[in-house]
Amino acid sequence: MASVLRNLVEIVGIADQFPTAPTNFTQIAIAETLKLPDAKPDIEQITKVTIDTVITSTNVVATPIGTAVGGTILTGAKLIIEGKLRQKVEYVANEPTQSVHAAEFEMPFSTFVVIPLPVLPITPQLALKYPVEAFIEDVYINQIDARTIFKNVTVFLNVTILP
Repeated sequence: MASVLRNLVEIVGIADQFPTAPTNFTQIAIAETLKLPDAKPDIEQITKVTIDTVITSTNVVATPIGTAVGGTILTGAKLIIEGKLRQKVEYVANEPTQSVHAAEFEMPFSTFVVIPLPVLPITPQLALKYPVEAFIEDVYINQIDARTIFKNVTVFLNVTILP
C-alpha cells in the first residue's frame, strides 16, 4: 500500500502494485457523502484518510448467454462480488485547541464479473474457484462543510480462475 499526499490530505491505502495482464476484472467507483457522527466536533481541515477493502462474499449465478449491443459477452455465469470499504478520516477540529479527531465509516458495495468459461452445474461451492483481490486505484476526498465530506473511491477487483 502506498501513501499519497493530495491537497494537504494524506491518503493511505492506494495500491502500489496491480496484477500483471489481468483478464477477469472489473472496476467500480464508489461515491458517498459522509456525515460526522453527532458526538464529533466540526472539521477545520481533513489531514488523513486510511482506507481498505474487504470482500465479504462471492456467489456464482446463472445468466443468459449472448452479446449485448455494446459488445459485452455473457457466457452463462457471473461472479457476484460483495464487500465493504473500511475507512478512517482524521481531521483537525474547528475549535480553539485544534485537537485531532477521527471518524470511521464502512460502505458496502456489490458488483460482478462475467466468468469467461463457466463450469456447470452452478453450485454454492463454485465461487471458491474464483478468488477475488481488491486494489484501491484512487481516492478523491473533498470537505463540503464543517460536518460533511464527499468521497469517491475507485476500486479494481481482480478474479483469479483456479483449476
